[in-house]
Amino acid sequence: MRFHIELCFGTLLLATAAPWVASAQFQAPTKEELSMTSDPDAPGAAAVYLYREEKVDDPHHFRTVYARIKVLTEKGKDLATVHITYQRNFVISITGDNSSRSGSASENHWDAPELVHTGEDTGTNPDLRAGHTEVSAIEARTIHPDGTVVPLTGTPADLLKVSKGTSQFNEMTFNLPSVEVGSILEYRYQVRYDRFQLAPDWQIQQPYFVHKAHYVFTPDEQFLPSRNLGGGGGVSNTVLYGQNGEVMTDIRSVAILPPGKAVKQDGLGNYYVDFSDIPAFPNEPFAPPLAARIYHVNFFYTFTPNAKEYWQKEMQAWIKDVDRYTAPAAPVKSAANEVALPSDTPLEKAKKLYELVQKLENRDTSSASPAIATDWVPQGNVETVLEHKSGNSEQIAFLYLSLARAAGLNARPERIVSRDRHTFSAELQDTTQLDSVLIGVNINGEEITLDPGEKMAPFQTLHWSHAGAGGVALMANGKVETILTPLQDNKDNTVIQVGNLNVSAEGAVSGTLKVGFIGQQALRWRQLSLRSNPDVMKQQLENAIAAQVPDGIQAHIDRISGLDDPSKQLVAVVTVTGSLAGHAGKHLVLPRLFFESKAANPFPADDSRTLPVDMHYPVQEQEQITYVFPSGYALEGAPQDASMKWEDNAAYQLRSKVTASSITTARILARGFTMIDAKEYGPLRDFYQKVAESDRQQIVLSEAPVAGK
Repeated sequence: MRFHIELCFGTLLLATAAPWVASAQFQAPTKEELSMTSDPDAPGAAAVYLYREEKVDDPHHFRTVYARIKVLTEKGKDLATVHITYQRNFVISITGDNSSRSGSASENHWDAPELVHTGEDTGTNPDLRAGHTEVSAIEARTIHPDGTVVPLTGTPADLLKVSKGTSQFNEMTFNLPSVEVGSILEYRYQVRYDRFQLAPDWQIQQPYFVHKAHYVFTPDEQFLPSRNLGGGGGVSNTVLYGQNGEVMTDIRSVAILPPGKAVKQDGLGNYYVDFSDIPAFPNEPFAPPLAARIYHVNFFYTFTPNAKEYWQKEMQAWIKDVDRYTAPAAPVKSAANEVALPSDTPLEKAKKLYELVQKLENRDTSSASPAIATDWVPQGNVETVLEHKSGNSEQIAFLYLSLARAAGLNARPERIVSRDRHTFSAELQDTTQLDSVLIGVNINGEEITLDPGEKMAPFQTLHWSHAGAGGVALMANGKVETILTPLQDNKDNTVIQVGNLNVSAEGAVSGTLKVGFIGQQALRWRQLSLRSNPDVMKQQLENAIAAQVPDGIQAHIDRISGLDDPSKQLVAVVTVTGSLAGHAGKHLVLPRLFFESKAANPFPADDSRTLPVDMHYPVQEQEQITYVFPSGYALEGAPQDASMKWEDNAAYQLRSKVTASSITTARILARGFTMIDAKEYGPLRDFYQKVAESDRQQIVLSEAPVAGK
């Protein structure tokens, strides 16, 4: 979905121009379709698409989706609710004399929708134009296995339920009637868009198997053979412009398609592709975002076939706006000079300024749905963020950039794609894939990457989705470069569980433990506290801890320290009480590892893994718990220590120290990788299977015989 500007010369595009009619019509089901109870092409599937069609008509500004779905199980009935996500009303920046049509939009995909410019007051800014999309022409029906047809009735206004989402995105749904297992669902809807062009993103693979599919894209009229007809046939003489005034001269696409498949073009200039037997997209645990890995086609209008030239021009235009917005105003200079002293080293200045902006209210973190960065750079100057002591993540990052430059630091903005959303593609000429802004600061010839717009992120700690993320930035010589942000070390993300527990002769356990978090887990809990409140966060953390301890044990958080200071370890002090089930006569059976007694291999058996394993970030887990024996009891047998290593990927150590009255067990599990290839899934599972078996060890305490008896 792209921003474009369209200037019309000569004959205008008439609002009454008749769009061509979608070819997919409602059709009578076959006996085989009605009687289907399962599908040999998709064993165990809850539903299958019998047919799916998507058409985009840019000259007439509408997109049509048609589907026929067979429901095979109760779960498949969920497809009776049709979800459409799009931005209904929005504005974009228009510069110069470009005053006709402009904008972009996004519509329903199973992954997160792209974000376009959020609302501004168009009445006071002549460089802004309003855009509009609407869902219309809904037709649907349910066909029961006996052939009974139940049509959907009502107007779109009656049928659609609206749930407002992030930054003016609305999710609209409608429900097919009288759906039961065995039904065929058939529907068509249309999304109309005004003031912009919509080069489509086709998501070919769906959550369910697709027997047949057809996709068609009619591009902007300047790329159609009929353009040479002038104003005839309702086709206007137009020129399509990019958001920075470039004349669009070509249509390109990037795609992942099945072997032997390619997008073709017919004599009328339409792009099309047909498919048969499309597998459902993989449903594998610990998978990276699927959008860049499943079958798809992304179209885009472009002013150059050279991707590097595209990114050079787009980044230069964006940097020009950023430099204007972040030009150090007097209040910014004053704040920078007050915090960063001349005697400070560059690193000390960078840290002090980072602490300053981290204290500001981050409106994204306080919201349940943080916004996504866009090309749009606000009007005015970043000093307003400092004045109001609040801003969104992008504005706070820009403020840090301005402060750093005012303090004499060599800093630059970097635009990346968050790893939890997508994977950066330099070949895809689309700046909307860049959703976050980081700041690179050159310290003594080496660049450090900072995440000032991530509330509660310690200095030089990136949110996991921003670490190992791709994007673009301008070098000191003004040339564009693709970047990959630094990955994290396992010591950067640590969970520590320590404490002493007293064990009674009856198997009762009591004591106090401390659970500490460094890095991503600490960031997660701190941000939850901001989004909800400290009490909600405390309860959820307590529930998470309680789920790890042995059955029969109650764990309650007494207090939490370091919640408001990301430079410190986040620590929960936990009171433990309860009884262990392993009490039999003169023997007490205890889990050797208190927090790992329920350990299981998190990686299920899968000989056909196709996707990489994405663990988000490396981590180190440490546990050191001391059991104090009841009087008259001693350890029966020496526990077996363990040490395992999986190449350079992960390592495990288990050690115990025994005294006459206690046993202290220390466990360290260090995972150094963030993502590994699917071919490594077998060794990964084998390693964690051995870890789980070691973690489930038990120890036995025996009552010592009394002398003389």
